[in-house]
Amino acid sequence: MPENLLFAGGNQPARRDFGISAIVLEDTVVPICAVDSAATPFCSLIEFSRTDIPAQPSLLIVAPLSGHFPVILRDLVLGLLPSFKVYVTDWLNVRHVPAEHGSFGLEDNISCVLDMIISLPPGLTVVALCQGGVPALAATALLARNWRSHTPAALILIACPIDPLAKPSGVARLLRSRPLSWFENNLITTVPEVYAGAGRRVYSAHLHLVPLLTYLTRRLLQGSEIAAKLLSDDGSDPGRFPFLDLVTSIMDLDAKYLLENTKAVFQERLLPKGSLLFQGERVDLRAIEHTALLTIEGERDDIAPPGQTSAAHALCSSLPAHRHHSLTVSGSGHFSLFHGSTCRRVVQPAILEFLKIHGAQ
Repeated sequence: MPENLLFAGGNQPARRDFGISAIVLEDTVVPICAVDSAATPFCSLIEFSRTDIPAQPSLLIVAPLSGHFPVILRDLVLGLLPSFKVYVTDWLNVRHVPAEHGSFGLEDNISCVLDMIISLPPGLTVVALCQGGVPALAATALLARNWRSHTPAALILIACPIDPLAKPSGVARLLRSRPLSWFENNLITTVPEVYAGAGRRVYSAHLHLVPLLTYLTRRLLQGSEIAAKLLSDDGSDPGRFPFLDLVTSIMDLDAKYLLENTKAVFQERLLPKGSLLFQGERVDLRAIEHTALLTIEGERDDIAPPGQTSAAHALCSSLPAHRHHSLTVSGSGHFSLFHGSTCRRVVQPAILEFLKIHGAQ
């Protein structure tokens, strides 16, 4: 799989390689083994582990189904590898998933996260980013109620729209401004015959690129964090993984997921209202009683502004006060929370300190 598809835009493969074969610790090169430890037609669970020590505590990163490939979280993975065996949900570009495997909606997203948590060792730390927050929080609540021994020891939510109305962003307002039928009629297309997913109904990468490039251009002209990253890329490997490539590499999303996520998360706010159902069971966040919770938000995040993620604390009302932690990163936009120098200097140390306090490291 190619490591750098700069300017490929929507012409992407099924997956993007993280390109992590080693890390450097105190001037010593430590080899990293990367394997798929589980797989479904829609997601592979990548396991990254150091080869120089026999065992490490496990940490699962729930990547967002937002259109970007999970490789956009590469800097965060690298920063956590010295301390953890890191697992990542590597969502596949559904353009390459045969239609015979059926559709993939929000409930399927939650189910996949749930199954992967159960498959990993007890005492797991789960880190969820952006659109990964709702399925990770829902899965934690379902486990706390039905499979307590598999409940994560710690849950870290980064820039997640847990309650989009806590502080509405332009994205939230846009998704709430039109009926669901508008999105279905204007954004959903069919995968062409030349791809393995021929016939599948999707929100195509090519359509997604239009508003994405508009957003990037506007932020570039405003001198935001996007401008800083494009003018002086602060990623861990800007040569092989330039920020421009990471942020403009877009995959197709299954139509069912796009429509259900838009309706449930942004339009009807089912999780904060206590009305989200999973296989007929109501997802009750009050069932979470023992999982330590850390929320991380960026002061200048214009995609999931401060308040949207930290809303999880009030919803997890059964957690004792000492298990609630929150961080607002001064001056940070959305992407700096998981890419670049702010991620390395502020976010990663905050995660490690939180996990030391709660014995999950």
